[in-house]
Amino acid sequence: MSVKLKLLLFFLSAYVVSMLSITLFTLATVRELLLNYTYDYMEYQIKPAVEFYKNLHANPARYIDLLASDVVSREMASIVIDKEGKVKHKEPFLDGEDPQITPEDIRFFLQNRKGILKEYTFIVKNIGDYKLVLLGKMEKIEGIQRTLVIFITLFTSFISLLIALVLMIFIRRMLRPLGYLTSISMEVYRGNMNVHVEKSNSRDEFGVLQNAYRDMLIKLQKTFDWQRDFIAAMAHELKTPLTYIKGQLDLISIGVYSNETKLKEVIKKMSTQVGKMERLINHLVLLMRLESGMPLRLSPVSLNEIFVEIDEEYEFIKQTHNFRVEYLGEDVKVHANKDYLKIALGNLIENSYKYTPEGGTVKLYYANGCIVVEDSGRGIKDTQKVFERFYREAQDKEGFGLGLTIVKAIADAHHFDVHIDSKVGYGTKVSLCTKSGYIY
Repeated sequence: MSVKLKLLLFFLSAYVVSMLSITLFTLATVRELLLNYTYDYMEYQIKPAVEFYKNLHANPARYIDLLASDVVSREMASIVIDKEGKVKHKEPFLDGEDPQITPEDIRFFLQNRKGILKEYTFIVKNIGDYKLVLLGKMEKIEGIQRTLVIFITLFTSFISLLIALVLMIFIRRMLRPLGYLTSISMEVYRGNMNVHVEKSNSRDEFGVLQNAYRDMLIKLQKTFDWQRDFIAAMAHELKTPLTYIKGQLDLISIGVYSNETKLKEVIKKMSTQVGKMERLINHLVLLMRLESGMPLRLSPVSLNEIFVEIDEEYEFIKQTHNFRVEYLGEDVKVHANKDYLKIALGNLIENSYKYTPEGGTVKLYYANGCIVVEDSGRGIKDTQKVFERFYREAQDKEGFGLGLTIVKAIADAHHFDVHIDSKVGYGTKVSLCTKSGYIY
């Protein structure tokens, strides 16, 4: 059963139950009003006759029978009950109908002032030592009730059909986003990822769902694009070293390198290629770990302590470049993962070293809430595209195009901002800026 049909049945069921409850309440109210009207009518009919006979005779015994005869009509009969509880006089309806009254009925009359007995309404009037019981027929009240039931049934049926039609239109329109997303899901299931989900301007749950689905699909498309680029780049980057290693192994196996010195040289080159593949795989594993969304273990980290370690690790740069680490006079601690932060700064320093000519300057310092790596190298043309995976602006240098991508991923994991200020031929400044709440 479809969701539309389920909703339609639910609303119609709720409506029918509501209308049934209203109908029963209306019938009960109308019945009570009609009964009260009947009692008032009977009181109104008997009151003038009672007053008349009271003025003529002081003793009710002399006029009670006449009174009982005068108040009867086609809709009203009367019964006179004496003080012993016996029927003294009885007048049928003028149409000839004679109510069949039993001793139990008499006792019921004596115990109640008014009410319903069998198919009659009744009121009891005290006339001296006698009780005058007036009986009214229920036919008219029951007829009005039947007419009301027929009218409410017909009216309810008409309204139900009208509401069902309106509900169908409303539910169809309300569930349109769900049907739209279902069709998109079927396309994705068939393997078509080149689908576009329209942005919804609705603020209800379906609008939020559609926009969330749209964002999820865009992210999936980017992920698939990245996987495609990753596979292509991996194949490209690994093909050359693997081909070289395979070729050299084939040559070694057939004894081409009989000279031991030549063989050691070939093995050294093969080792270099293996190292290159290892670094590529390590970079990719690191990047995947960062982009998996797993939270990093953060703690207060001393910047001076990190600067000392980096100064020692990259001491070799000072042989060819002016490499300076500017320590803080008053140490600052950032909320970070020390190992990952060192990887990010190491990548920035290695880039500066690689793209800065000998004799150039590479600096590491802290200023205005930012950790800065600045150089006097060749500069960057596109400061936004350099964060893309496998993008390499300089083709004359070896690399995988993952260094700045990893830096950006580490910054995002730390909730840091990355800013690049660069001008071709004049150097580059990359800043990792901590946001509010991350500086101690």
